[in-house]
Amino acid sequence: MLLAWAIFSPAAAMAFSTHTLPDGQRIVLAKGSVAEGDADSLRSALASADRDASGYKILALDSPGGLIIEAFAMVDVMNKERVSTVVLADASCASACAQVLFLSGSHRTIEGSGRLGLHSCHTAGDTSRSIMCNELIAQNAATHGTPYGTIMAFMQMTAATDMRWLSAFEADCWGFTKWPTAPSGATRPPPVQACF
Repeated sequence: MLLAWAIFSPAAAMAFSTHTLPDGQRIVLAKGSVAEGDADSLRSALASADRDASGYKILALDSPGGLIIEAFAMVDVMNKERVSTVVLADASCASACAQVLFLSGSHRTIEGSGRLGLHSCHTAGDTSRSIMCNELIAQNAATHGTPYGTIMAFMQMTAATDMRWLSAFEADCWGFTKWPTAPSGATRPPPVQACF
């Protein structure tokens, strides 16, 4: 049952704040674990965000993960609000943050030393791999433009108790990023020949 699935056991809810970029655009920063009630908090926080040149609001993520059911509820809010996701330099987005929130952004970018952490979903109170939960995550990612096989492979190859970290370069190489076609302040890294 989806309600019993977790990717990380959160200690406290995410903290949402508004940050103004040098060009005056207001974005939402989300920091901390995904916990119950965060979808409502995200909805309120996005009301203060501006749209970028492509017409999307930006959600900057820095989170170790959390409750998957709440992450999917947050995705519903993101889809309605047309949200792009970013992991800023020196920030980390892992587990439900990376595999559900980040990959559900209309556009997805990672800046500088930002990184994504991937692993298998598991049942709350049990560290064994949850095939059904991984399937729902992969289907959601594919719906939002990430190759199904790529995200599924990372979840299948990484135990629930481990974490596979990807740099901005690696995330772009594996198809986890999705760059906007209109200028948004982000600079796409040079194309790569192969993923390592």
